[in-house]
Amino acid sequence: MDTLSPSGFLAALSEVSTHMAEARSDAASAGVIALYAQPDAALYRLPLEHLRRFEREIDRRVRSCLRPQDRLFAVDGKEWLVVLPRLPSAGILTLAMLRLEQLFNEAPLELEGVELPVRVVCGAAISPDHGKDAFHLLQSARIAGLVAGRSDGASRLYDASMEQSTPAVAMLERDLREAFTGGSELELHLQPKIHIPSGECRSAEALLRWRSSDGAWVPPPVVISLIDRLGLRHRFNRWLFQRAAQIMHELRMAGLEVDLSINLSATDLYDAEVPDLIGQALATWNAVPQRLCLEITETSMIDDSEGDSVSEVLKRLRLLGVSLSIDDFGTGFSGMSRLKRLSVQEVKIDRSFVIDLVVSARDREIANSIIDLSHRLGVEVTAEGVEDEETAAVLAQLGCDHLQGFLFSRAIPPQEFVSWVRGRSGIGAADAKVRLD
Repeated sequence: MDTLSPSGFLAALSEVSTHMAEARSDAASAGVIALYAQPDAALYRLPLEHLRRFEREIDRRVRSCLRPQDRLFAVDGKEWLVVLPRLPSAGILTLAMLRLEQLFNEAPLELEGVELPVRVVCGAAISPDHGKDAFHLLQSARIAGLVAGRSDGASRLYDASMEQSTPAVAMLERDLREAFTGGSELELHLQPKIHIPSGECRSAEALLRWRSSDGAWVPPPVVISLIDRLGLRHRFNRWLFQRAAQIMHELRMAGLEVDLSINLSATDLYDAEVPDLIGQALATWNAVPQRLCLEITETSMIDDSEGDSVSEVLKRLRLLGVSLSIDDFGTGFSGMSRLKRLSVQEVKIDRSFVIDLVVSARDREIANSIIDLSHRLGVEVTAEGVEDEETAAVLAQLGCDHLQGFLFSRAIPPQEFVSWVRGRSGIGAADAKVRLD
């Protein structure tokens, strides 16, 4: 299976867009399709290993109708992204979406004799008409998919009017604006990270969650896209840093010594105010900077050369005392050279290398190389997407430091997290010595 991640997708799409610009061909364009799969509700009563098989079957079906030059990426088991370079017209993109719909509408998926009807909705965008760079092209495709899913369910090609006149998008934009002024609030849920040598829960990742006014959970990538479209990124970051620091305070008051990670886009590192906002939030809640980790995504967009604005922001963050982590390590341009230059304290092995670790010698070798080289540089390693005991055991044998995934817990509200930690024989307390066997 190819590397699947949002950061890898953006890197690939950026590369395609660059080649298109260099070619200067009026007939050549790059397209992107955001495909969303909604399975029958019965799927969620199946064991987790069946969920993974479900994702792989979708992956197999989608690949069966792609051209050799097309590339497929999966974000979180619910969204698939397809890059289609050198399209002669937007009509080909529409035909591709229809073909994807037919693949799933003609026959349900079958897992061990259980038929699972799957409803597929696609949103698509084409460059340069719908986005002159990878980031905005992806946003346009996601908005088209959102409109399709909330209207008649038919796949849609992006149109600028979608952001102005579509009731579904207008409702989400209104709800999101109100979320910053007392409406349906944004939330951070915590997913535990288990320290392998001790078996303790020493850290957790804070993940964004939000319900719209109709009570439905909105996928985090869609929320972030809307935040950027509405020009609310600075306001969102201010909320994110304050809420994260508040949770750190609440955990300390509950007697838990747990570090907290939050996600920060590489593009946020171009904002000179970020270190000040983080420092203010930590001071407000009397939180220890060393217990906050910034997981940086899309590191291929960072120019960290000496004298660059990002270099100055990183220097101020280090002086502040927070730690840095590279998210989705091993994908895109997140290579060892960037690891050394960014001076991070942690890398996270991308889940695409974890899900097949037990059966794939190639993935085990990649994971082993990441762990070995990271440790030589004094960097700790976390593996995300761990869903079974066998995978956890292999990672432990390879010397991985931390594990994160559904094997231990999904992301849960902070109060549930406190109860979860206390319910696991004191994991997270200073005297806990529960080991992973």
